[in-house]
Amino acid sequence: MNFRAIRTILQNRLAEISEDLGKRPLVQAVRNLRQGLCHRNAIEVAAAMLARYPHCYLVKADYPSLPRIELVEYRTCRFDDVPLIRVSERAARGLIGGRQAYMTTFLEHGATLVEGDGEMPFATGRDVIRSLVNNGWHFLTVDDARHVLDGREIANTVGAYLATNGYWLSDVEKDADAIGITGSLFPFCEQVIASRAAILVIYTPGLPRPLRLWRLSLKWIMPPLPPVA
Repeated sequence: MNFRAIRTILQNRLAEISEDLGKRPLVQAVRNLRQGLCHRNAIEVAAAMLARYPHCYLVKADYPSLPRIELVEYRTCRFDDVPLIRVSERAARGLIGGRQAYMTTFLEHGATLVEGDGEMPFATGRDVIRSLVNNGWHFLTVDDARHVLDGREIANTVGAYLATNGYWLSDVEKDADAIGITGSLFPFCEQVIASRAAILVIYTPGLPRPLRLWRLSLKWIMPPLPPVA
């Protein structure tokens, strides 16, 4: 057997070992934590929100006075809870490029409405949980939190599951319980709605259930939303 064949066999075996290790829960937990922290910056958050929502408000992070939000404009958007994201002037120019927005308003008043790429936020609480599992981390917005809590109610679900202890579980509760985050996810969602401020949640499989979902503040990037009523 020549050297090239031996090298190919070794490379294939190393790739198999690497793939096997990558599927282990603790390795996934470390990877999720690292990737989540890498996305916890203003540009990454703004890009994610613009990809998910039809509209977002960019707020000038280094505005010398108090940024002014046009609440009349804010309340006429197609749905409530349009995200606010603080970004620098330089980052805003890159994010706004090619979108419907008002750079002059951003510079003069410290905030402007920007057209996003998304049609609507995640449709259901199950979508939020799937995103969390698939990516390992998720920017949990007010809309997301509402979907999760609405999906927890049996009255709002199409089907339900009868647990062995005699309790009924909704689809959202079953999905959350399957990965061991029920005890953390719902309180986090309640906190998001109460504060009207988004958070970053990171899924860390392999750890004890109370430690499988971590909450990180985003208030310095995504400040609390204004009232819309």
